[in-house]
Amino acid sequence: MKQAKKMFLLMFTLVLVSIVIVGCGSNNTNNSNSDGNKDKSGDEQVTITVWDFYGSTTPIEPLIPAFEEEFPNIKVDFQSQPWDNYWEKLAAGATGGTLPDVATTGPMFAPQYTTYGIYTDVNPLSNGEVNGEKLQDVFSEGMLEAATIDDKLYAIPYDFDAYALFYRADLLEEEGLKPPTNWDEFIEVGQKITKDTDGDGKFDQYAFAVTADWPRWEPFLYGNGGSILNEDNTEAVFNSPEAVESLQFYADLVNKYEIAEYWSADAGNYVQGLQDGSIAMIMDGPYVMGLLKEGAPELEGKWGVASPVGNKEFGTHIGGTYLSIFESSENKEEAWKFVEFLSREENQVALYHTSGAAPAYLPAVEHDEVAVEDPYFSNQKPLTVFKDAVDSGKPNPIVAEWGEIAEILNLAIERAIIQDATPQEALDEAAEQVNEILANN
Repeated sequence: MKQAKKMFLLMFTLVLVSIVIVGCGSNNTNNSNSDGNKDKSGDEQVTITVWDFYGSTTPIEPLIPAFEEEFPNIKVDFQSQPWDNYWEKLAAGATGGTLPDVATTGPMFAPQYTTYGIYTDVNPLSNGEVNGEKLQDVFSEGMLEAATIDDKLYAIPYDFDAYALFYRADLLEEEGLKPPTNWDEFIEVGQKITKDTDGDGKFDQYAFAVTADWPRWEPFLYGNGGSILNEDNTEAVFNSPEAVESLQFYADLVNKYEIAEYWSADAGNYVQGLQDGSIAMIMDGPYVMGLLKEGAPELEGKWGVASPVGNKEFGTHIGGTYLSIFESSENKEEAWKFVEFLSREENQVALYHTSGAAPAYLPAVEHDEVAVEDPYFSNQKPLTVFKDAVDSGKPNPIVAEWGEIAEILNLAIERAIIQDATPQEALDEAAEQVNEILANN
């Protein structure tokens, strides 16, 4: 099994290397306009190809007619791509000589594509600005950091994901409680709202759900001053005292304090527990808002959103969708115009209305059509809470080996939760594996 995995990784590396070769040397006929057509203004007619993984709720496709009207010399060949095999198709398309000009991408959940250089550096196109505004003024530092390697920016943030605390406002109010802001308060609140509601001697209402996956451990890790890798991404540091303490606390929520239910992978999506009332709090991203509204409309007015719970400092995982231009594109200037168009405030507001995603262009989050009181969430303006989170959040390390590292972390987290190993033992063993991977690549 281990040998097979090594062979797979070797083949994947060869595919990515070939992507770079093809991307740098290919004449991509799908991206060029060979007939040299001219529009009525005399500009060369250009077609740019766009790949998009949003699916049926795409915010991009509905905006194309307005873009083509404003830029009549640029036509957009929009191609919706299924998420299930998106990255495989990206690799296969590149090795076959066909890449789009622009695509929705994910430097944080598929960082290997960034590190192997199939995306172009947009700095020469942007001059550090988007629509005349400095990138640092309108996008979160963490989101830009996640797309930057050696001062080269390989994508522009399009929507963002950051973790905040979802909590049952009605249950906390019944106990005279406020949302917890630190670990001590988290335990206090958790012990008061974890209950046996049907009198059978077993808890059926838990304060929290613990899962064995790295994104939901990260708020505890970062909130305690820990990190996953060192600053230059060459060595694991997730077994530091701060990191071990955070995993110990995460596991103790289940085993010591008994205020959290361990929601294992075979139990399905933990959101079911939020919908049926068995889970009263969780730290997760804006997408959960839509899932709650759709799955539990009867809980309107009973939910609230607050800042993620930290300990020594603020901490949250962040993620999101980006727009990348490919190095093989022959139409980079036109592709950049499309990226800028999608980054305008009015089009970022449209992104929110169409897909429900949080606009990465942060001024759009304050727009009066986005920063609205939501009756489901106790008349709060929940996206403004997430905006504060993404402003201070941290991305996962942008390294080609991230997929392997994430799997190793998930296993270590699970071992600590089910008490197959102490947090120190689990993280030490995981660090050895990760350091070996990093040293061999």
